[in-house]
Amino acid sequence: MTTREEPWAPRRAFEPTAFAVALGAYLLWTWGVVSGWADRTVDTWLPEPATLLDPRSYAGQLVEGIALFTNPVFVLILALAFAGRALRRRQRHLAAALAIAALGFPLWQLNRVLVHRPRPESAFDDSISAVGYSYPSGHILAVTILVWLLVTIANAQRRSTGARVRVRLWGGAIVLLTVVSQWAMGTVHLSDSVGGWLFGVVVATAALWWSGVEAISGSLGRGRAAQPGRRAAVIYNPTKILEIESFRRRVTFAMTRDGWQSPLWLETEQDDPGDGMAREALAKGADLVLVAGGDGTVRAVCAALAGTGVPVAVIPAGTGNLLGRNLGIPLDEDDALDVALHGTPRAIDMIRWSMGEDSAEFAVMAGVGLDAQIMRDTDPRLKKLVKGGAYVVAGIRQVGSEAFHAKVTVDGRQVHDGRAVMALVGNVGRLQGGINLLPDAEAGDGRLHVLVASGDGLEGMVMRLVGSIARRGGRSPMRRTAGRRVEVELDRDVPFQIDGDTEGTTRAFSAEVMPEALLVMTPRRFTTG
Repeated sequence: MTTREEPWAPRRAFEPTAFAVALGAYLLWTWGVVSGWADRTVDTWLPEPATLLDPRSYAGQLVEGIALFTNPVFVLILALAFAGRALRRRQRHLAAALAIAALGFPLWQLNRVLVHRPRPESAFDDSISAVGYSYPSGHILAVTILVWLLVTIANAQRRSTGARVRVRLWGGAIVLLTVVSQWAMGTVHLSDSVGGWLFGVVVATAALWWSGVEAISGSLGRGRAAQPGRRAAVIYNPTKILEIESFRRRVTFAMTRDGWQSPLWLETEQDDPGDGMAREALAKGADLVLVAGGDGTVRAVCAALAGTGVPVAVIPAGTGNLLGRNLGIPLDEDDALDVALHGTPRAIDMIRWSMGEDSAEFAVMAGVGLDAQIMRDTDPRLKKLVKGGAYVVAGIRQVGSEAFHAKVTVDGRQVHDGRAVMALVGNVGRLQGGINLLPDAEAGDGRLHVLVASGDGLEGMVMRLVGSIARRGGRSPMRRTAGRRVEVELDRDVPFQIDGDTEGTTRAFSAEVMPEALLVMTPRRFTTG
């Protein structure tokens, strides 16, 4: 059984309350419009603009230009583009909030049909802004959501307090300018504009509440004072972080808010995926090491920190993120950062892989044969484009791969002596797509887990793999076992990989478990089994 607790998050009361108040105000205002109260009161407060402004005048063309750029369709496209951008940057709560905001536009169309309020007569009747019913105002709704988008993104990127205040001020000015331009064109009533603004607030508060993203009002406060001697290092792969400056701001904000000193930033290099940076972090007295990168970067940092007692926190930034997936670490950057600061340090095993005098440590999986060939042949450019789909393409290329002869010994007991297409050693067993290749593997069980797949070619291997996953018992060419040490001898040089990195070829290797060698920050009360 697997039990997972979501990252630390306090119960939120502001968002549902604000949503309820906004929805109540909008419904009450809509009742006033439908009942005719707005026609008799609010809509008589201002003079008729159509008699004051000529559409062919400079002022008329100006307000129509403003209406074009505040068109709901334009803002809808912008909201969806921002949502996709946030999703690519692993800001899933922000992406969800922006996607929910985009849903406000079809709901606006439904509201217009239900109320079906005709537009007032105007000299701008032929404008694109005068299409459809007038209540609630789509342009005011659009700019209200647009301003909310900009403010929320500024919060998520942890812009300075001054920058966030300026966004709010400019946002208020944009809303006011749109109200004035719509009134000047005479295509909506004043009550329509108020209704559009209220509906925009309903959409914004709903997006905040249902997505879990930080509230607009909650991002300007100060954090706790930094505690002396409490400092973290952040080791990051610049090729995996799409917006480094935004990432730095968000990490620094979260740490200083929780009383940490400003973190030490260490960038990996082409010839050093993280080992030297981890040693520098230890030398400078880091109490916690955050690692943001792919599986190779995570492996290098974990290997360097093994046995030191300094916990590592994984911020997923690669394609596989296998260690994070197996330990329940969220793929959302902000949630993963929350686990790093508020999670529980958990002792997990490491595995030492040896080939003669050469050795390496890893925390996920290593193996020879088919898996290494797939890793070797995966196009990195295609991986950036289609993520895990690139491995499928590389796997298809292995059709016709030749088997090799393998002799596998676990704790002195021979478990296989024959043909094989893959021999795998794992500390954990879960892969992308929910495939649990080593179902019994636990990160801290003090054992390494071995899988030997026999067969010829990829066609048979795929069928055997699916069948083995589907049935735990019975006769299967997918042999699994566990122990503390494994020795493998091959009849020829075969490609091998360690945590997804292809390292070359080998004719023999051994591996042994390093019990509870590494501390990793994990979600509280996370257990597997």
